[in-house]
Amino acid sequence: MKRTLYRLHMLTSSLRIVGDALESVALPWSLLDTTGSLVSIGGFALFTHLPWVILPPILGRTLDRTTRKVRLAFLALILQSLLAVLIIPLSSNLWAFYLIVSGISALDILHRYYGFSLVASMTLDESELQGLNAALATLGNGVSLVAFPLAGFLAYRFGIRAMFLDAVLLLIGALTLIPYLNVEVKREGIAEMEEEERLQISQRLVVGILASVLLFNFAIGSFRIFVFASLRELTGGKVLYGLLQGLTTVGSLVAVAGLTYLASRRLAGLKRPLILGMLLQSTALLIVGVPAVIALFPAVFILGFGGELLNVSFNSLMQKFIPLRSLGTVRGVFDALATLVIPLSQLTFAWLIEKNLSRPLLSSTAFIMAVISLAFMRFSLREIGLD
Repeated sequence: MKRTLYRLHMLTSSLRIVGDALESVALPWSLLDTTGSLVSIGGFALFTHLPWVILPPILGRTLDRTTRKVRLAFLALILQSLLAVLIIPLSSNLWAFYLIVSGISALDILHRYYGFSLVASMTLDESELQGLNAALATLGNGVSLVAFPLAGFLAYRFGIRAMFLDAVLLLIGALTLIPYLNVEVKREGIAEMEEEERLQISQRLVVGILASVLLFNFAIGSFRIFVFASLRELTGGKVLYGLLQGLTTVGSLVAVAGLTYLASRRLAGLKRPLILGMLLQSTALLIVGVPAVIALFPAVFILGFGGELLNVSFNSLMQKFIPLRSLGTVRGVFDALATLVIPLSQLTFAWLIEKNLSRPLLSSTAFIMAVISLAFMRFSLREIGLD
């Protein structure tokens, strides 16, 4: 049954990714067309990430306290579909726009945490965890490869009305879960003592790497602002933005395909892909600061490649060391703190660019912060005995 739920989660995640593509292109470009200000994009980032700062501990604990987790995923998809429709007539009201965006983001937490817990309930083996997470990411990136260029075209052609397609896809995803609403998602055959030992390890893990992730997220959060700064004066910038998102996905797809292969050969560890991902994303920050549109192409590819290595390995790391009964709560607390710095970063760098500070200087500063956080991460992983 867990394998069936896993396959269904791959389907609903794929539909969700198409919706994410539409939201990430149509919504910020609608704001930029209306306001003409990069600060409004920073505001969009703030209200998109604000639910991830406030709600993850609450929603994570809610998920932990029920074994019928499929119901929460179903509810999230249904409500997101309704909000995707509602935002269209209310898009001219800036504050209503921001509040609905926050609602969509909040519901996305439930769906993602459901999948995160589902994978954690299936195995504790490092290579198997990497394989399950990488397979899910491979499918998602394959869908994104088509979805983001399509989203760019639809946003250019229909503007915010492209959100109707998002609503339909979310509804379809919810309907596929109806036969499984009473299925329990739990981990079998794990002794209480082993769970307690893993919880102690996870507490040291969270404390040890939190500072690194906060600094790294602040640095990487600036990347999107550099992209918008390069594209905002271009005719057809929406379409190019969609193509760049697609190229980011190509990088992600190459990364997870390689990780899936290594996992199938039981060669996919946790530490090396994680550190390599951070190093590559740091390098992308240097490239994106070059004041030429052509520099965006290698930058977004490297960002996607490194980001997927980092994300898949980090998910596997948490799933291995944190017991299922507290996985949502611990991950929720961690995500809330780690997410807080992203909109702060984007607002900060948007303001600095609007004040005509040198983009190469700003991107170099972000790069230095990312490298420092990488050094913190390596030390933290060594402290918990992960080689």
